[in-house]
Amino acid sequence: MTISETRSISRQMTSQPDYLDLRRQDLNSTYRPQREWIEGRGILIVIAHFFAGIGAGAWIFSILFDYRVGEIMAVVSIGLSGLAHLAFLGRWQRFLRILARPNSSWVSRGMWGTLLYGIGALVYFLPGVRDTLMGSISLGISLFGVTLVLLCSGYVYSVSKAIPFWHTVLVPILYIAYGLRGGVALLLVAAVFGGSSLDIDTMETIKLWVLASTIVLILFYLIIANRSGGAASYSVHELVAGRISVAFYGGTIGIGILVPLALAIGREFGLAGMLTLGIIGFASLIGDFYVKYCVVKAGTYVPLGDAVGPVSPKIV
Repeated sequence: MTISETRSISRQMTSQPDYLDLRRQDLNSTYRPQREWIEGRGILIVIAHFFAGIGAGAWIFSILFDYRVGEIMAVVSIGLSGLAHLAFLGRWQRFLRILARPNSSWVSRGMWGTLLYGIGALVYFLPGVRDTLMGSISLGISLFGVTLVLLCSGYVYSVSKAIPFWHTVLVPILYIAYGLRGGVALLLVAAVFGGSSLDIDTMETIKLWVLASTIVLILFYLIIANRSGGAASYSVHELVAGRISVAFYGGTIGIGILVPLALAIGREFGLAGMLTLGIIGFASLIGDFYVKYCVVKAGTYVPLGDAVGPVSPKIV
């Protein structure tokens, strides 16, 4: 046995009691937080869905506005998403088994979407292909792939009946909206470093529209979840007044909404320039990550059996 293997086993034995104590604490609680997709290596799932969303959104808008720099950044983002997924699996060979279940698994459909997008995008980038029939076919395949990616990121969570906060059609809608918003934000950042061939005025208008719609969507999502009671209401409480409130107010609301909104208003009063747009885009990207982090972190299982505990507070 090597020294590194001995150290690895020692670390596992040291951390095991803490892990078991945490699990016992969860089992003794009425509302148990989900930990598999947010703690430890689980954070890779949030990172993967973040890059998948902004990459898909960036590809759609880059094709729409014929922005080559954005297309490259979209490919890089979705590539990072794929790597994060494989890192979460631990053994990358497992993804072959996941691919075999597109008829019953949203995870499988998301993997297929990533593969189809990658194949279509790479063919589309080949010299002399873009303006040919093959280019049109490959572009169609890539757009079908990114559509699957946008849909699957949210549906992976919404099919989880054991976590009421996720089990709603609003989660896929939220992920689609934030994917499009993140795509616009990524292009605004790209425009700062890659030149201003992008139609900045149009992109800024789209950004403001998507920003306003995501604000309304988040409020609607939290109101519906809170009125559902039980574990869903408890999740809302954790977001707005509990253990996740710092990330929610600081990342999702503060950096992700208020900063872009304030800078956008400032542009109307003379605070112009590409740097301002870049900051708006960068702040929006941070907010996009945190909204997904908060949604996943707030996931709470329904009580086990007939467990009785304190009634979860509702936020009026």
